[in-house]
Amino acid sequence: MPDPASYQPSVQPIAPGRDAGVTVLLSGLATTALALVGVYLLSTNMDDFNIMGWYANYVLPIGALIVGFVAASGYGIASWRTGLKITRSLLWTVLALQVVAYFASQYIEFHSLGLQYKDGTPVSFLTYFDFAARSFSWQQKDGSAGSPLGAWGYAFRLLEIIGFCGGSLAVPLLLRAVPYCESCQSYMKTKEAGLLPSSAPSRRIKKSDATAQASYGVEQQEAWKRGGALTAAITERAAAGDVDGYRALLAEHAPQKREIEKLPARIALSIVRCPKCSGGFLKTMMRTGHGKQMKQEEIGRQTLTPTFVRVVTG
Repeated sequence: MPDPASYQPSVQPIAPGRDAGVTVLLSGLATTALALVGVYLLSTNMDDFNIMGWYANYVLPIGALIVGFVAASGYGIASWRTGLKITRSLLWTVLALQVVAYFASQYIEFHSLGLQYKDGTPVSFLTYFDFAARSFSWQQKDGSAGSPLGAWGYAFRLLEIIGFCGGSLAVPLLLRAVPYCESCQSYMKTKEAGLLPSSAPSRRIKKSDATAQASYGVEQQEAWKRGGALTAAITERAAAGDVDGYRALLAEHAPQKREIEKLPARIALSIVRCPKCSGGFLKTMMRTGHGKQMKQEEIGRQTLTPTFVRVVTG
């Protein structure tokens, strides 16, 4: 049996083509155009429907965030498919393009109105934009429009732009957080490996019962140590390429997965791998709390041989 450390991919990885960046930008602009056209059609065909004007607590431009997120989906999808890494320069480019796209959509809407003064002189875009900003008002409870905010309308226009651009950057930023194989220039995939206990079950203990409190504290510390020791043992076997030993330790706790998930603290193991070269690592995460209060923190990362990754991920 060949030494796993000597394994080399039979096919050399191919870097994304030179046109990958152009493909990503064009895809993002296409979905941006579709999103903005959809906003325009909804506003013109449905009375009093302006998704870009949706605000939460009067300050959070939730509608613009949603539109921006949908608009930028093309950037993320194309980046994933082409394997183009999301860099800071690409993020700045996306930001600039989305700002231009926002004002372009405003200009197209203005141009479609064909506004003129009484003497036939065309209304300028700046005049239209100023009027629209100063006319911004909140809808009253009875459905009628409130008083125009005047110059304060510009503040909400700015929030709208920030929301749209912020939503647009959300997709590339989420993809930027995905592990990336530099040698293959490809985004890596994550597969859950197992869940280990790292605490004792929750119990209600009276604050006045000092003995029970102390006993429970000792129990938690022992559970924490056992979880750490088990994680270290699994990591050692994975690093050594011991597939059988690795699987045997994980299998011991697999039937108790539901019970372990209910514990105050548990350790989640996952294999992060490159789909092209099978290079990857074992990632260890500490999970605490549940539901909306659940928190995750990476506590370990062990590089694995391609042979081990290919075998355990099947």
